Amino acid sequence: MPRVTGRGPDFLVIGAQRAGTTWLHRVLSQHPALWLPPVKELHYFDRLETRRTILEPKERRRVGLKRLLSLDPWYANYWFGARSDQWYASLFRRGEKQGLITGEITPAYATLTDKVLRRIQRMNNKIKLIFVMRDPVDRVWSAVNNAAKKGAADASKVQTALARARDSGAAARSAYAVTIARLEAIFPQSQIHYCFFEDLRDRPEALTAELLTFLGVEPKPAVPIRLPQAVNVAAGSKAAPLEFSREMARDYLPMVAQLCRRFDGPPQKWRARYEHLLTGTEGAPVAPAIAEPTSDVR
Repeated sequence: MPRVTGRGPDFLVIGAQRAGTTWLHRVLSQHPALWLPPVKELHYFDRLETRRTILEPKERRRVGLKRLLSLDPWYANYWFGARSDQWYASLFRRGEKQGLITGEITPAYATLTDKVLRRIQRMNNKIKLIFVMRDPVDRVWSAVNNAAKKGAADASKVQTALARARDSGAAARSAYAVTIARLEAIFPQSQIHYCFFEDLRDRPEALTAELLTFLGVEPKPAVPIRLPQAVNVAAGSKAAPLEFSREMARDYLPMVAQLCRRFDGPPQKWRARYEHLLTGTEGAPVAPAIAEPTSDVR
């Protein structure tokens, strides 16, 4: 892939939230031909109203004081530079100067408007997009629990958890068919790669090779990539209540059926699970949910 200075990243991983993007950041960052920023999730295109990163409280909490006070010029630019398309492109200059393929991972980009997606396309009309999907019922349950840990939700009450899951912001992050249609209305399909959290969990080596091939780099570099453990079935994981799973299965089954017309593999299993949930009797065995990801795979 030829380098053009100042056009921003060569690729974006745009979602979904709670679908293994932190794992992907750690894996892709190891490849000698790729360069990713030291901060995962730059949150530029979904927070265009922010004038400087230092003014964003969420960023100060998320990235931390140590990085805020770093003497590294990259961090100085990230924290204090005036945010613009030119500023965003400058965040990848370090990788460009090394002749590397650059990219970033921000799951929130999956819900960008058409206008903002076209802005990305104008910056770099050759950009490649990676969209990771996860069983939407499991994904939204994971998001509810993550919000509960931060004090923003109460996952212990089913109706409260359902209200949180059906909030427009949370629902949009699981509206995969809508995201796919929006992406393909603006970007050629050849520039988009779709994959699934379940493949990251069950066949991480194969998935990694597929992604590296899509990005145009050697899938088996001289120094092998170390693959972090994909899931942790720790005792602290909470299974979704049956009522929650059934309600969410009812919400998402039409979309999943739509995905099944295009994708083999995980979506077919999602549909089978949802149909079982909706037709099974109270107390009947239910297909197990995916183990909750650790911070390595959120």
